[in-house]
Amino acid sequence: MRKEYGVKAKKLGSMGILAILAVVVFVGIIVLIMNFNLQTDEGKPRVGCVLIGTRDDQGWNESHYEGLLEACKAQGCDFQVVENVPEKRMDVSQAVEGLIEDKCNVIFLTSYGYGKYAAPIAKAHQETAFYVISGDETAENLTTYFARLYQVRYLAGIVAGAATKTNTLGYVASSPNSQTNCGINAYTLGARLANPKAKVIVHWTRSWNDEAEEKKAVKRLKEKGADVIAYHSDKAYSIEAAEVEGLYSIGYDAIYGEWSDKFLTASLYDWGMLYTQIIEDYLSGRANFSREYLMGLQEKAVKLADFSPLVSDETKRLLAQESERIMTARDVFSGVIYDNAGRLRCEEDERISDEEMFAGMNWFVEGVENDKE
Repeated sequence: MRKEYGVKAKKLGSMGILAILAVVVFVGIIVLIMNFNLQTDEGKPRVGCVLIGTRDDQGWNESHYEGLLEACKAQGCDFQVVENVPEKRMDVSQAVEGLIEDKCNVIFLTSYGYGKYAAPIAKAHQETAFYVISGDETAENLTTYFARLYQVRYLAGIVAGAATKTNTLGYVASSPNSQTNCGINAYTLGARLANPKAKVIVHWTRSWNDEAEEKKAVKRLKEKGADVIAYHSDKAYSIEAAEVEGLYSIGYDAIYGEWSDKFLTASLYDWGMLYTQIIEDYLSGRANFSREYLMGLQEKAVKLADFSPLVSDETKRLLAQESERIMTARDVFSGVIYDNAGRLRCEEDERISDEEMFAGMNWFVEGVENDKE
């Protein structure tokens, strides 16, 4: 009887252990989920956002603020924002600490330079989910995100290449980095598709927001023969200057002004769509913190603005053809591509990787010239 009892006791013990393990695993999963879906006292998720400028700057920062606000309203999330945070480690850390004190459990870092500090900050706050515009380092609770703006930069380049009378396009750029360079290269490829004689002269301001320098750059580019101006900086100072100088122009990021017909179109993000998708994934538990969100024409995360009446029907047909090619066949950076030093960078049956486009593009395509004072 004792032996039989002992056998039964042993069997019951094994089942008990399995039951306990199941409970432990279940509790562990619940804890993990709650770590990344922590609710505020009001029972709503709270989203935080760090901006390098102000939420109403009529440029980069306002477009991110409005996009996140739209997404949070759609998902029923509370929303907190910290403005005017420089791209410096201590400033970014302090902004994040403040958002965490305000019980934000998901935080967006919306400026390129924040990527240098995102991983260590995320590792120090593993109960919080972080999303950052860029960054080479990783953390389990850190995801990078961006839109494939280069796709519509390429299309805008087609518009510019078809419009120029001097075969010279001016480009006012802030600071060289992979994303900026990628946009310049895509724009140039598009321009030279429409006009093989076109060249793009790039003037670097070394600042994301310098009205005087950007307007000065437009005048200098005009002196060098440019009759179409594009730009990559936080605000549309280059467009204002182009209007004064009587030049064609191509916008960027968002449109907050009324311009003449010489404003041909603009390369635009739809941050509301992108942020809505990210927050939906987060709230549903589908967030994968090793994933990069890179959305483009197919997801409608980027687009061209309405065309000026000066854009011809022939140009529009070429744009429709190239848009279809990008979405269904091959991306912008595919096929034979040479750099401006004559080196073959991509062969006929190749496509340049996302990794190189967003993190390693330190070269320029044939047709790009750097303005040297």
